[in-house]
Amino acid sequence: MVDQLEATNPLDLMVWDNDHARRLPLRGYMSVELNQSADFTTGTGKLTVPSSHPLAKRIMQSSSDVVPVSATNGSGWWWTGKIDAYEASGRPGREIIEAELTDWKTLLNIPAWPSTRTALEMQTKRDYQIGPLHTVATHYISENLARVGTPAYVMLPEGVDTSPLVDVTARMTMLPELLNDLIVKHDWVLDVDMWWPGKPFPEGKMAPLTGGSKLERFAALSTARADAVLRPGTGRIFEPTVPGIVVSVHPVRERPHVRFSINGRDVQQFKLTGRTPGPRTAIVGGKSDDWVNELIGLAIDSAAQAIIQALGELAGPLGSMVIGSVAGTIESNMTDTLIAYQQRTDVEQKAALGPFGPTESFTSSSAGAYTFDTSELAERQLMEDEGGQGIEITIADGVSKVLGDDVHDPSGKWKHGWRVGDRTTFEEHLSGTVVSDIITGVTVRDSVGEHMRITPQIGKTRVRENAFTRMVGILSKLTHITTDMGLQG
Repeated sequence: MVDQLEATNPLDLMVWDNDHARRLPLRGYMSVELNQSADFTTGTGKLTVPSSHPLAKRIMQSSSDVVPVSATNGSGWWWTGKIDAYEASGRPGREIIEAELTDWKTLLNIPAWPSTRTALEMQTKRDYQIGPLHTVATHYISENLARVGTPAYVMLPEGVDTSPLVDVTARMTMLPELLNDLIVKHDWVLDVDMWWPGKPFPEGKMAPLTGGSKLERFAALSTARADAVLRPGTGRIFEPTVPGIVVSVHPVRERPHVRFSINGRDVQQFKLTGRTPGPRTAIVGGKSDDWVNELIGLAIDSAAQAIIQALGELAGPLGSMVIGSVAGTIESNMTDTLIAYQQRTDVEQKAALGPFGPTESFTSSSAGAYTFDTSELAERQLMEDEGGQGIEITIADGVSKVLGDDVHDPSGKWKHGWRVGDRTTFEEHLSGTVVSDIITGVTVRDSVGEHMRITPQIGKTRVRENAFTRMVGILSKLTHITTDMGLQG
């Protein structure tokens, strides 16, 4: 919690050198927009400055250099990232530079190696992890950040990890693809922020992956993990020293007392959207699942071998070749035909929508990765087409609530702080609906001559699961494990 002397804090922007050691204040910008997400989605932004700006040349160096940018509202909220692209246009001598920004979650867009501690040429079959979500997620993140050498501090679970049980298999799978659905469906949050000396560091145990050789980084990681498990709640054995990204995976923060009301005095704009349910029959496919193709191949191969054995010497080597060729042709024609298409129907909602409701949708499926992928994809398509309402509000920061930490204003009252990843309360006055939902993202806009505007995104973008998709996830993993054991035995 911090004291605040003004009702509204303007954004404080900085531009840095590429190792985040030296900073320059970026004042006099025309406008800035910053987006932040609670999951693996990379936050984006836009920055507009005149070409006469003192830092215009530094901004344009982003075509050949990494140009970090940071922003804060003075209430404990930070956005850190870099300039991704720019465009300078306009009348000669009066050009406008528009820069596109991305936050540091982009550094997690790397493949998860099957074996992070061995050479690329000697990779194992896959990296399979089963255990609590917090432990599994930080395993993949820390192992691969240590491998690539990005300066990072990964916050670790301490003591007994009680997060939901998950199992994950990685084989050169990109980290967002590997972990995003897991943290979303279990209502967890991913935070990635840049730290530099002098900036407050989060509490808790962490693994320092900030320097030295790969062997030294992995040694520090192993030591930090052991300390977090064996000495929970005690002081850190490592402290941050050099700039690096801080990566934290944590559960949604429960803040039900933070209430957003459409009738609130800080609400500048409100948008309520509704969408009718889509087709209630989802058809997916295009390719049979692995187990189907494997059974087809096994049956055809067994039949061909039986024929060859029965013919014996009558067929001879030439006959064996002919039969083998015919079997191969049959197999290639049969592959991806049996159970290549599946469908699921939401019978109750289909009946409720009446005779003129939308009927069928089709989603192409590569399947193959797991036995039950096509069934799960059909169910997820039905979930996405459920319809419903979404709420979006734009508020003035600091009037009754603050993006960041709780704030003590001059009147002596506390203003509640909120962040992306908080579960708060929302009241929508048109229908009188009061819901408790998660802030899945936020957009911050600051322009010359206007108050800073804050737009939280509320809940609708998070993927949900139901009993069927949960069962499918378990069955698909069990089948995958069995296949691995058969191949490795």
